[in-house]
Amino acid sequence: MKSEILSQERNVAVVKIEYEAGEVDRAVAHTVREFSNKANIKGFRKGHVPRKTLELYIGKNAIYKEALEHLANEALDNVVTEYELDLIVDPKCKLGELSEGNPLDLEFTFEVRPEVTLPDISSLKAEKTVYTVRDEEVEEGIKQVLESSAELVPTDDDRPAEREDIVDTQYSSFALEADGSLKELERDKKNVLHLSNLRNDIAEAIIGHKPAEELTFDINLEDDYPDSRMAGRKVRYELEILRFMKRVVPEPTDEKIAELSKGKYQTADELKSAMRRQLEESAAARSEATLQDSAIKALARASAVDVPESMVDRQYLSMRSDRDGQLQQNLRQSLDDYLKQNNLSVEEFDSNLKKRAEEAVKNTLVLDALAERDDISFTSDELNEEIMLMAQSMRMNPQELADSLGKDKQEFAGLAMRVRTKNAVKHLASLVQVEEHAPEEHEHDHDHGHDGHEHEAAEE
Repeated sequence: MKSEILSQERNVAVVKIEYEAGEVDRAVAHTVREFSNKANIKGFRKGHVPRKTLELYIGKNAIYKEALEHLANEALDNVVTEYELDLIVDPKCKLGELSEGNPLDLEFTFEVRPEVTLPDISSLKAEKTVYTVRDEEVEEGIKQVLESSAELVPTDDDRPAEREDIVDTQYSSFALEADGSLKELERDKKNVLHLSNLRNDIAEAIIGHKPAEELTFDINLEDDYPDSRMAGRKVRYELEILRFMKRVVPEPTDEKIAELSKGKYQTADELKSAMRRQLEESAAARSEATLQDSAIKALARASAVDVPESMVDRQYLSMRSDRDGQLQQNLRQSLDDYLKQNNLSVEEFDSNLKKRAEEAVKNTLVLDALAERDDISFTSDELNEEIMLMAQSMRMNPQELADSLGKDKQEFAGLAMRVRTKNAVKHLASLVQVEEHAPEEHEHDHDHGHDGHEHEAAEE
C-alpha cells in the first residue's frame, strides 16, 4: 500500500491510497476464506465451500464489496497512524472499482483538528465576581424550609371570597347534553381550591360568595381538556363554599426544626449554621464559575486558531436542535412563537446562534490544545463523579448509566472528554492573573442555588 497527500488546505487534507494488484487479490482471497468459514450450505463443511459455490449463493459483487470495505478500513487506520492525524469527524472516502488482477485507488478527505497557538497563560487576566452570603439570605432559606411544611387550617371568616383566598368546597358536576339534559360526572366531591391558581372562569364564579352559599354555573371546556368526559363540552357545577382556609407556617422552634429535619438538626441554630454553609458553598462555586468563564474568554481572545467552518456548522445545528427541544419542553412553544415573542427575525436568531456556535468551537479547540500541551488527564474517581451527575440529571440509576456508557465507545469518549475539559478549565483558572470584584447590586437577586459551571463547548 502506498499513500500520498494530494492537497492540504486549512484543516482539510486529501490523501490518495494505492493498492497493488497482488494486495487486491490477497484481500479478495482472504474475504472468500472468511465467507467459506461462516457459510452454512448444505453438502459442504464450513471452511470447505468452493469459491464458485459461494459466488452462486452470495454473488461475486458481495465478495468484492466485503473485500473493498476491508481494504478501506485497513487504509484508513494506516493513514491516520502514519500521518498522526487528529480527526474531528469521520473522513469521506472515494472508493475506486475493485477487480482482481488490477490495482485499486482510494481517496480519503480528512477534517483534522486545526493548529492552535496558545499564549503565555500566566500573562492572562481574568475577573472573578466574589459572592458572599448575607444574613437575610440565610433567613430566607429558613423561611422556605418552614413554608414547605405549612398546613391548611380552617377559619371562621364570614365574608365574600376574594382572588387570593383558599376555600374548602363541595361540588357536583354535570355535562350538558344536546337535548338540554344533564349527565352526572361527579357527585359531592370535596376539594380545597386556591382561587389564585384556579382557571379564571371557575374562580370568577366563586369570588364574591360567602361560606354556606350554594351556587350554580356553567363553563365551556377546551377540546384538549385532560378529562375526556368533559373535553369540548359545556359543564355545569353545583358548588357549596364550606369554609375559608389559611396557610399556617410553623414557628422555627427547636422542636419543630428537629421534627422537620427528622433529627438531623436538633436546634434552629444548627439548621441556620448548616443553611449558611450550604449557601456559602454555592456562592463559592458561583464565584469560581465567573472566574472560569472569564479565563476561557481571555484564553480564546489571546489564542490564534483558524476555526473550521464545518465545525461551526455542526455546532450551530446541534445548538439549534437543543434550543428547539427546550422551547417545546419548557415553554411549549415553537421557534416561530419564540421569535415573535422576543421581537427577533429568523436572520437575527441565526446570526446570534452562529456567533455563539463559533465561540463554543473556539473555546473547545483552545481548551483541548491546553489540555494536550500541559498533559491534563483525569482519574477514574472523576469519571465516576461525572457519571453520578449525569445520572441525577437524567434520573437514571448510576450503575445502569455506567454500563450503558461502557458499551458505547463514542459516548464513553465524549464522557472522558468532558471530564478532561473540566480539568483543563480548572487548570487554566489556577494560572491566570485574577482580578476580584464584588457583584453588581442587582446580582444579589440571582439564584444562589447555582453551584455549577457550564461553558459551551462543541460536541465533536
